[in-house]
Amino acid sequence: MEKLVLTAAFALACHCAPSHADDERSCEIVAASAQLSGKTNCRDGDVATISGMSTKEVPEAIARYCDFWAQIVVLPDASTTDASSHFVVCKYRRRDAAPSQP
Repeated sequence: MEKLVLTAAFALACHCAPSHADDERSCEIVAASAQLSGKTNCRDGDVATISGMSTKEVPEAIARYCDFWAQIVVLPDASTTDASSHFVVCKYRRRDAAPSQP
């Protein structure tokens, strides 16, 4: 019985301990330069911060870079004096191009 309890305690400790594989990566995308080059250092599932966008550019950036099945946060960029500047935080999902808008 003592061996069973010890084995169960060890299994529980291993299951609950965080592993490095569970760590989330993060990346940053500056919208203007990413749109010109089309490349980022992000991988699918990374927590992406997209900056350098006007209010009108936010929907296209979300369509291009964000996973629609995860939370997407859009906030005004407090580090600029321009009230129309925003940044987005979302899970990155690679797409070849944003959907074209009619």
